[in-house]
Amino acid sequence: PLAEAAAAATAAVAVGTSGEGGGGEAQKAPAEQEWAEVLQAHNADLDLLETIPSPPRGQVRRITQELEQDVSDPAVFRVNGKDKSWFMQKGGVTFERGDSQRFRLEVRFSGGATSRFGDDYADLSRAEQHATINWLLMIGVSRGDYQLTGYKDCKASGYYFLLHLNYRRTHWRIIGCPHNSELEDLDGKLYTCNPQDGGQLEVPAAEGQALGVELADGELWLLDGGQRVARGHWAHDNGDSKLPDVAYYPAILTPNCPTELTATVT
Repeated sequence: PLAEAAAAATAAVAVGTSGEGGGGEAQKAPAEQEWAEVLQAHNADLDLLETIPSPPRGQVRRITQELEQDVSDPAVFRVNGKDKSWFMQKGGVTFERGDSQRFRLEVRFSGGATSRFGDDYADLSRAEQHATINWLLMIGVSRGDYQLTGYKDCKASGYYFLLHLNYRRTHWRIIGCPHNSELEDLDGKLYTCNPQDGGQLEVPAAEGQALGVELADGELWLLDGGQRVARGHWAHDNGDSKLPDVAYYPAILTPNCPTELTATVT
């Protein structure tokens, strides 16, 4: 009788582990199986949430998932990264505007002790300088029929000014993007937009500085402290120096570099 009972128990275990059809796959106990299904469904929900962008708030029209919009102040944006020497896009945002023919976008960099300029930056320790943020940015206009991807949007979406601090953080070096362009200052002097060339337009950099762009009469102007500094001239097939006559929206393309800023449209 003991031998028969042992054999019966062995057979029962074999049925429970091999499956009813003898397929050889181990079946989990009911409780374990239910837990695995719940966990799998939970992970799928998290993956879905990560792919759903946050709804635009404030003046934002569209924003890519790489860019963080502050919860308490919708005009504040942040992005993380590590490339300070050249612009590699990581995120973008477009804004609503009241007048389609004339509007301004203004940005102010924030960060306090992690965003010093000039002599204040030079006085920092090496570690503090290494932790400094806000080195690059693109500001300009994006076509209304284009949806930002967060990657290489500058050559396809519209027209921008690329701002890049020099290593001492005393001046912004500025070129147009796309690069088949020139910048013209208020005295009529032209500056190259070739990233490999010298003689680029430079604007003094300072903490709390308000930089921006203005679209007016089909031209895109660079602003410093609300004042016009230079305008962009992009090459077009028809030879016109003005931008193509389409709908534009204020836009910011953020770099793969730690950046924190406040943006407003008027």
